[in-house]
Amino acid sequence: MSGSRLLAYPGSVETDERWDDDEPAYPPRYVDGAWGRTANPNTADGELQNIAAFGTGLSRLNGPRRLGAMVVVWMILLGFGIAIVSGIIGIVSIW
Repeated sequence: MSGSRLLAYPGSVETDERWDDDEPAYPPRYVDGAWGRTANPNTADGELQNIAAFGTGLSRLNGPRRLGAMVVVWMILLGFGIAIVSGIIGIVSIW
């Protein structure tokens, strides 16, 4: 065994493989840049991706449509704020 080499693999090994061979070469539409595919909308990643897409669409609007969308967003945020404040008041009033 002094002159022979022991190889881990009997044949040649391809070492220039791409790490993302299982991903599609060209995604069909713009999606999350991290993996080049859409996330499951039932997960936190999917929700964040949907919120980002909504924000991108909102930033492209102009005129009365932008104003209407901003009013809707502020009404939603106001509703969350009122719910949080009323929840805190409810908890404090129990004590």
